[in-house]
Amino acid sequence: DGGLFEIRHVTHEPPAEWLAASLPAQARLGFDPWLHTTHQAAALQRACAKAHAHAVAVDDNPVDAIWAGQPPPPLAPIVPHSPPFAETPAAEKRHRLAEGLRNDGHDAAFLAQPDGIAWLLDVRGGDVPFTPLALAFALLHADGRVDLFADPRKLTPETRAHLGPEVTVAVPSALGAALDALAARGRTVRVDPDGVPEWVAQRLRAGGAVVAELPDPC
Repeated sequence: DGGLFEIRHVTHEPPAEWLAASLPAQARLGFDPWLHTTHQAAALQRACAKAHAHAVAVDDNPVDAIWAGQPPPPLAPIVPHSPPFAETPAAEKRHRLAEGLRNDGHDAAFLAQPDGIAWLLDVRGGDVPFTPLALAFALLHADGRVDLFADPRKLTPETRAHLGPEVTVAVPSALGAALDALAARGRTVRVDPDGVPEWVAQRLRAGGAVVAELPDPC
């Protein structure tokens, strides 16, 4: 309804530029840190600074508060993607990437991209229409271990056996505590600023971790 929404051209007038020109001074712009990457959040901060306003991360998304009948997260099974389909075994890939982390002086890497996690662990899913991916997050440690944050109901006994003892499955709500544990020990965690939610980087920094902004190792 054009009476309710003003349509702007996203390419010719990017949101950050519109905000810089339109926000009143001292305004507070709320943003959901789960829905913006670190670089996107920084762009919001810069746009607000130009307008002498402030970008503020919010704890709760107001859309979620009023969305009646919001569907639950998908629960498609996570299944193994084993040889001959997978050219390199998952354990080999995990330890190769872990060696790269050690060489860079990093203790862990946070993985947020479903395709990267699918490649690393040799798994596939059905959470995304027409794309064989499972929605999940993961922490790859410098010793090759992985903490996979996904609803345990998605994992069959066959998949758990495929993942092996070096991959620990935790419920998504355990992610914050896992990040806090890394941060409390002063660990250095690799975070892709173009692919990881700003919430993750904020949580790590707030707890005392060193955040290394580099591309996803996958």
